[in-house]
Amino acid sequence: MHRSGTSALGGALEPLGLTVGKTVMPPKEENPKGFYENNSLTELHEKFLASIGSNWRDLEPVGEERFEGVVARRFQRKLLRLLIDEFGGDRPLIKDPRMCRLMPLWVPLIKEHFPLARFILPIRHPVEVANSLRQRGHVTLDQGLKLWVVHVLESERTTRGFSRLFTTYDQLMQSPVETVLRLAKDLGLSTNVDADAVSRQIDSTLRHHTEPAWPAGEPRQELTLSIHQALVCGEAAQEEKLDKLRREYYGQMGWRC
Repeated sequence: MHRSGTSALGGALEPLGLTVGKTVMPPKEENPKGFYENNSLTELHEKFLASIGSNWRDLEPVGEERFEGVVARRFQRKLLRLLIDEFGGDRPLIKDPRMCRLMPLWVPLIKEHFPLARFILPIRHPVEVANSLRQRGHVTLDQGLKLWVVHVLESERTTRGFSRLFTTYDQLMQSPVETVLRLAKDLGLSTNVDADAVSRQIDSTLRHHTEPAWPAGEPRQELTLSIHQALVCGEAAQEEKLDKLRREYYGQMGWRC
């Protein structure tokens, strides 16, 4: 999900044996240390969303039928060529929040060509994420909360069956070196972690939204916070609970589950 510490985490993990590829997204004022995203991949994701009449601000989950048919297969072929061109034989670090809603586009390619892929699912409090998005003028607070729900639920659901690691934004900010070392070990990366470099990359003083009190007047508080709590547990035993919460939330929104 956007604004969940993925750039800081990517910057800390890349030197341990990963690469963002050839076309790296340049830093911006909102992220001066860099995004650690592949620009070509992001552009391809944007083109696919546009082809189905959507964009990253779209609140609804993408229907399964959108990942079937001629258009989807054409983009999958483009995606595979792009991965080969950008990463070659190197171990890629692939990061783009759009993937939370676009994993069905990736799953067939991963199963066939990248069976050893691992996923990191970083979880940040929904109110912090929504506040951060609103401050940057991207969305309203209400939209930010809904975007958080869809992104985290879809990313969790569609990565089941793959090897994955859960972490939280709080862990990353409070214990950056320990968190990076734990993930590096689990990913089979170098554990020669430069503590000073990690501390510089993951700067907790840049955390501006640390008051996760639920905003007055915003609906679905209990449901949204229950989703957050289940994800923070990060256990497979929570999948049934998350399925139930997803059905309830999507039902209230009038979305297909």
